[in-house]
Amino acid sequence: MPVDVVVERPRRNHVGTLSLLATVTGAVVCRVAESTGPFAGAPWLPVLTAGFEAGTVGGLADWFAVTALFRHPLGLPIPHTAIIPARRDKMIESIVTMVEDEWLSPQVIGARLARLAPSAAVVDWLRDTAHVARLGAPLRDLLRGVAGVLAEPEVVDFVDRTLRRELRAVPIDASVGRWLQRLVDSDRAAAAFETTARSLANLAARADTAATLQQWLDHTARQLHDEGKRLIPLILRRKVVQRKLVEAVCDHAAAELQRAAVDPAHAWRAAAFGAVRRFSERLAQGDPEALEQVEQGRAALLESLEAGPMVRDLLGHIRTQIERDLDAPDGALSGLVDRKLRDAILELLGDPARCARFDQWVRSTVDDLLRRHHHEIGLTVREYLEALDSDTLVAQIEDRVGADLQYIRLNGAVVGGLIGVLLALLRVLTA
Repeated sequence: MPVDVVVERPRRNHVGTLSLLATVTGAVVCRVAESTGPFAGAPWLPVLTAGFEAGTVGGLADWFAVTALFRHPLGLPIPHTAIIPARRDKMIESIVTMVEDEWLSPQVIGARLARLAPSAAVVDWLRDTAHVARLGAPLRDLLRGVAGVLAEPEVVDFVDRTLRRELRAVPIDASVGRWLQRLVDSDRAAAAFETTARSLANLAARADTAATLQQWLDHTARQLHDEGKRLIPLILRRKVVQRKLVEAVCDHAAAELQRAAVDPAHAWRAAAFGAVRRFSERLAQGDPEALEQVEQGRAALLESLEAGPMVRDLLGHIRTQIERDLDAPDGALSGLVDRKLRDAILELLGDPARCARFDQWVRSTVDDLLRRHHHEIGLTVREYLEALDSDTLVAQIEDRVGADLQYIRLNGAVVGGLIGVLLALLRVLTA
């Protein structure tokens, strides 16, 4: 499988080439100066010429040696040149062995892990809220999946059965009366009455309520007429009478209900609370008739209650809200998940004994995984290097050590020149 490697290639260093050109140019100029010009016959000129010539030889020798590492010099298939491409497989194997068995051996990694404190690294990592959010993402996904189960028929049926069972299990005795007495005397009862009174007042003021009452009056008048009565049906069947009666009743009811909602001393409010208090007192005293009325009311509620659709809609709304809250980064439920997860981890690692056990667990787990899968390190290095063609491999190596190789060529030219000058001086002194 080919590997796409994006490498920022360093700027080429031409120090070696320039040094070689300098020595060649110096040698040519010195040879010309020996035969012609004002310096012909100067005793120091042969020494300088020998230095430039030796520098040229040294530079050429190092150019050949450096080039032979990567390719055939001048394209000639000279033996023992293009060493890296020719020894590519052996070099890869050596690199893999060195990385796997020496640089990143289990002993080396284990010794490094022994000096680390994983618990401290985790605590430091959790200081970043982005890290906490990323850590909580799997838990949020799990909760989102659990929320999806809420709309399943089995869950709806379970909640329906549970609701009915709990309603049946509620004891109907004197305690219900005492609970009802406390409820009537609480602020919640007053608030509930105000809300109910305003709702009924709005209902009485609606046009469709008046139309329904008018139809009911007309139906009642017909029933009375069929029963042989004449005077009352004659009056009630008149549309004007029906409209006036209904308007009067609705207007009066709406006005009184609005006043009862805000006036604690209103007669309707007092009557409603008084009736509930009397009934609660009967319940608290264990009145059999009152208890039977509550029992009948509960039976009628259970018999008429169609909890399935209501439960399904409720669970569907809960599911939607949970998913929306978990998807929102600033959602209350999402923040709760991240906060509780972070606090639980910090609390766990806040205890020195637990912290030490956690560090030991991490080290032993990593050591076990490392010994089981340590060969994956060498396999990864081998796969990467083998996927590179020879030209790419050579180019990468050359790009990384090219500057140093250029200075090797410079050093070859300088050292060769110095040796040439030294030999020339010895030859002059011993002549």
